[in-house]
Amino acid sequence: VNDIVLAILELLKYYPRVLYVDIDVHHGDGVQDAFLTTDRVMTVSFHKYDGAFFPQTGDVSEIGEGQGKYYSVNVPLQEGID
Repeated sequence: VNDIVLAILELLKYYPRVLYVDIDVHHGDGVQDAFLTTDRVMTVSFHKYDGAFFPQTGDVSEIGEGQGKYYSVNVPLQEGID
């Protein structure tokens, strides 16, 4: 659990759904994993991905599970994207 997960849990007390957009060099794997199976939180992550860069997650095939299927969106970018 990280600070973003705690903030989203607080928002879910007041709103039926939350959209989380992560624009960072690293994949937002902690937030994605926390809400992988729910349709109440959609995670969208723009990040560097080459299969070896930390944390080695965030491929486009990671789309969520169960009720959360299609609620995880990953936009992996290659080195040098401006």
